[in-house]
Amino acid sequence: MENKLLSIEGRLELLNEVTKEGLLSLSTIEIRGNEYHVFDQAPANLREYYQLGFMHGDWTHIVYEGERFQFKETMEKSNQLANSLVNDFGIKKGDKVAFSMRNYPEWMFTYIATTSIGAIAVPLNSWWKSDELEYGLVNSEAKLFIADEERLDRVQDILPDLPRIAVRSKNPNHSKIDFDQIIDNSSTELETTVEIQPEDEASIMYTSGSTGHPKGVILTHRGIVFAPFYWITITTMGRLAEIETENNSNEEEPENNYQTATLLSVPLFHVTGCHAIFLLSIAVGRKTVMMYKWDPEKALDLIEAEKISAFTGVPTMSSEIVEAQRKNPRNIDTLKDLLGGGSARPPEQVRKQKEHLPKTNPGIGYGMTETNALGANNAGEVYVQKPESTGYALPLLMDLKIIDDDGNDLSTNVSGEVCIKSASTFKGYWKNQEATDQALTSDGWVKTGDIGYLDDQGFLYINDRKKDLVIRGGENISCIEVESMICEHPSVLEASVFGVPDDRLGEILATYICIRDDSNLSEEEISSFLAEKIANFKIPTHYRFQTDKLPRIASGKIAKIDMRKEAVELLKTNGNIK
Repeated sequence: MENKLLSIEGRLELLNEVTKEGLLSLSTIEIRGNEYHVFDQAPANLREYYQLGFMHGDWTHIVYEGERFQFKETMEKSNQLANSLVNDFGIKKGDKVAFSMRNYPEWMFTYIATTSIGAIAVPLNSWWKSDELEYGLVNSEAKLFIADEERLDRVQDILPDLPRIAVRSKNPNHSKIDFDQIIDNSSTELETTVEIQPEDEASIMYTSGSTGHPKGVILTHRGIVFAPFYWITITTMGRLAEIETENNSNEEEPENNYQTATLLSVPLFHVTGCHAIFLLSIAVGRKTVMMYKWDPEKALDLIEAEKISAFTGVPTMSSEIVEAQRKNPRNIDTLKDLLGGGSARPPEQVRKQKEHLPKTNPGIGYGMTETNALGANNAGEVYVQKPESTGYALPLLMDLKIIDDDGNDLSTNVSGEVCIKSASTFKGYWKNQEATDQALTSDGWVKTGDIGYLDDQGFLYINDRKKDLVIRGGENISCIEVESMICEHPSVLEASVFGVPDDRLGEILATYICIRDDSNLSEEEISSFLAEKIANFKIPTHYRFQTDKLPRIASGKIAKIDMRKEAVELLKTNGNIK
């Protein structure tokens, strides 16, 4: 018997079975002028959603280094901060609270607290430098900035009137704004009674696009809550499909006597970390083990010690875990799901995972910040059969289509721009109507900028990118932004930045730079120059300097495609890439 998830009809049958009653039951409503299927019993807002956490009370919620927080402790700390935000800082519904720090428990407390009082959470990229953080704080109109010592140091001379709260800072100058001290006298019971509607804005998450500065993606309470319920549904359907296959044993697996757990190794300021790991864990009662810094050996130690059952990271991380386990085996029998997302996953990685870790299910997710990380999913035996595909969307709940340059729908197996539609779609870009109109259609479709096609059974295949964007290890990088920074150097006349393949990170940046005739600009000099202006992940790895103008196509635009092809061939010849 074929797995029902392989066909559109089978998926619809499973969905109807899973959603016919109870918490996952469906209804149809109108959102911003368009009809969508939604979870009828889902909480109306994030504050109600967090109440699911209290159901798990004494269970462990967060593990960080030697610290452990029960679910009830997480909620109590978050409530303390929420009360302080209102009483001590005057934060009101609709105010923006920006925060930036390592993956600390306080990140989660801050997100919960902010959204519980109807304020808008603005998580900023913790790798950003001073100018980038300033842009995020100014653009979002933040009323408060919560950050760790490193991030506070970066903005110490910026926006002096902006109130701050310091997280885990050893700087004595931060003693009066210390996180723990500020919340110490607050009640553990949430005091606010402000009304929060499903379509109220909950978060602004910044994402790099093909042009200039990162754009602030406005996410609603309903859209965010929809995401974990979607993943719970698709997981439940997957288990049901496995039970119904002929190859599945009729014997029930023994119940585990330990709590399910996940390893958090990706940044919380990404939707993967925030939604797929942090928020989802609240609903399902999953222990979240946080890593200070990514290290595959440390990750394996934690998987063994904490009995980790699920891991989600960029594909690089999954492959590094497989390789580290092959070289230095641990007892990781509890690990059932080894998933990748944020960038393409080579089919060879899927094969190696099943070869070296046969008891783990491989998986991949495709989505965007603009879709609350939702789009397509592929996992388990279905993924093994279709490793080139990024997966399928659940019928009714998620729609995918492919369009041409004129916006016309394309038939199956024909490549064009991928579009996504669901109740989880973003509301628009913060203070950027032009970009909103370009990406979001009036009937609710998000134009992703990715090029791909759908096969006869609704499986999505991504094969190119329409946007001038590079995805390096899960981080979106605007080529135009990096080009403009390079061109600020006095020796540079023009620059072109593009992505080239990389086995570990998927893509890395390369650049052709036209310099002045009298210049001796070196890689070291331009890299140091950029390090003062942009996050390290945006700095190119490969450089080519020339005094001739960069080549053009007939329209006068820089011939970026030709330069990329040339660069790839040169890097292959020199042994820099395979």
